[in-house]
Amino acid sequence: MVNIQGAHHVGIAVSSMERSIEWYRAVLGFELRSHFHAPDRGLKVAFIRRGALEIELFEQEGSTPQRHAETVLSDSFQFQGYRHFAFLVEDVDATWAELEGSGQVMAVPPTTNESLGVRYCFIQDPDGILLEFLTPLG
Repeated sequence: MVNIQGAHHVGIAVSSMERSIEWYRAVLGFELRSHFHAPDRGLKVAFIRRGALEIELFEQEGSTPQRHAETVLSDSFQFQGYRHFAFLVEDVDATWAELEGSGQVMAVPPTTNESLGVRYCFIQDPDGILLEFLTPLG
């Protein structure tokens, strides 16, 4: 069995590197750790970090936006592959209120799922990528 020691990062393809870095910094408190540009490949890559969580952002010239159905949680399950990632927060309702008050694109309001033992909500980043915020119940 593979000896996994923990998660390292998640990769997200974005339409504008500068806009995404600024959004993740201003809205979620991430800081730019490193970046590089490969103009011969039309590619920009940046690593942003908050605490132990790292996100790798990619901007590829000519990339295609997500389909609308992939940015709506209930519709996104009809497609295989990555759908969203989740941030653990102390209070989902307070997080929702803060994000809503800052003008973010709100996707799923605070919801309790007893069978999963969590309370969660979802927003979208500037490219419509679904981000979940959750708190375990009890």
